Amino acid sequence: PMVSLDRIKLDFGEVRYDQRVTLPIIITNTGKVVAPFRLVPKLEEEALCKPWVTVSPAYGMLIPGEQTEIEVTITINNATAHALNTSREVLEDSLILRLENGRDYYISVSGKYARSCFGMSVDDLVLYTDPIRVVPLDPILRAEKYDLNTKAAMCVPKELWRIIDAIYERGLDERDLFSTPGNPDEVYQIRECLDTGAPFGSFSVHSMTEALQSFLSNLSSPVVPSSLFPTLDIDAQNIQSFARKFLEDMPPIQYNVFIYTISFFREVLLHRQGNRLSPAKIARICCTCLVSSAQGNGEEGAESLPKRRGNMQQIMLHFLETNSI
Repeated sequence: PMVSLDRIKLDFGEVRYDQRVTLPIIITNTGKVVAPFRLVPKLEEEALCKPWVTVSPAYGMLIPGEQTEIEVTITINNATAHALNTSREVLEDSLILRLENGRDYYISVSGKYARSCFGMSVDDLVLYTDPIRVVPLDPILRAEKYDLNTKAAMCVPKELWRIIDAIYERGLDERDLFSTPGNPDEVYQIRECLDTGAPFGSFSVHSMTEALQSFLSNLSSPVVPSSLFPTLDIDAQNIQSFARKFLEDMPPIQYNVFIYTISFFREVLLHRQGNRLSPAKIARICCTCLVSSAQGNGEEGAESLPKRRGNMQQIMLHFLETNSI
């Protein structure tokens, strides 16, 4: 069997966070017999390709003269973004297309990650005053450009400050704030503005609040790790001491981000007549955005996690309704 591929190099160019990009390969049976083909893993590997690549279809059969299209897709999710940001991954892979009773064809896949603040950690984000898009992914180039031995350049990530400031500007009285979904195109553009340092356009406040929730809930490590969840039931008698211990145990940058975010949501609640938000609803939003959803260790940990998250929600409510910070 013999086939021809219209290309064996797939360059996806600049690929953004939370983006799917697909390129096709056209396979033509140029021989005189049926040509069954399939993608096979590389030597000593089990998967056909890296986790951020998908191929469809992964196998097929062509009669002489027939052609078909294989779609190769790159997707940058949170796990991939984190691996790229920490230099544990690069957007390079190769695929092996094997003809049954025939030869192997090698297809190279490459792209360039357009770095994003989404999927990073707050500890990394506070190091840079420059837009994150211009911060090199390569650790050697990064070390040449920035002195990372100094302490953090900022108390909280500039991206968090920018987006909260923009929500203030657009007004906290907007009805159904944090309930009405944003415009997906605007949310994408807001992310680009945060990554490149460009000024925000006239985006709706609902797109801004959705971008804020997405930014916080997609950090590579949450502001509140599950290790800080209270282990005992919380009641009116012990909540004060739990809340104090919770703040004392928080790492400095996470503490700053937590206080800054809770202070913002307290301000939002002062406008509850207009935005119709309740402390309980904001506490749920805080849990979604700030708290780890990682499972506990072992069966007991997994079973007690919902309860501990419930306790965490009570602590959030306590911070929102009292001046204990």
